[in-house]
Amino acid sequence: MAYEQPGYKGMTLYTPDGVRKYLSSGERKRFLRALDALGTPQERTFCEMLYWTGCRPSEALGLYPRHIDIENAAIIIRSLKKRGEHKGRHFRAIPVPRAFIRRLMTVHRLDFDAEEPGLPLWRFSRTTAWKRVRSVMEKAGISGPMACAKGLRHAYGIHAALARVPETRIKKWLGHAHLATTEIYLDMAAPEDRAMARRMWSDNLPLTTG
Repeated sequence: MAYEQPGYKGMTLYTPDGVRKYLSSGERKRFLRALDALGTPQERTFCEMLYWTGCRPSEALGLYPRHIDIENAAIIIRSLKKRGEHKGRHFRAIPVPRAFIRRLMTVHRLDFDAEEPGLPLWRFSRTTAWKRVRSVMEKAGISGPMACAKGLRHAYGIHAALARVPETRIKKWLGHAHLATTEIYLDMAAPEDRAMARRMWSDNLPLTTG
């Protein structure tokens, strides 16, 4: 079970009652399939941004056309949780599928040869953003403490860990200040661990049950 590191209060993957606060791999796939429930293509790309990057809603709302790196198929995100001299000046590049880059360009009618309009990709409030995420969760049949943007962010971290992405890279992509925060995604014990456990079981005697 994930634990709270001293100095990282609140960073845990379970509620005090032991209920997970992250989407399982199956729920994460259902979330992606349920995006068609949203009213506009712009709302869909917003929720997709959270899905593909694991960023916070407030970070997504701070994105401008200039933050889309077409050549490298990446999104440049300003890390809002940085403190001290790095506050507001720390950026991280997160790779995303090229199909998502093309969708952003089409839906938001981006023309990089034109003068920078100075408008963000999404122009709605954080409250509206949270409501849109919640509506997708409901359509996907997901409920509980994991049915929120934070649950999607946690799921991104776990998915990256299970895909064997180095923890230093996960730290960068999620914008964590300390590696100890990132380690909760590697140390957690949950049904998703079966993928890794099977590699360990293969070295043991044949088992009759899965």
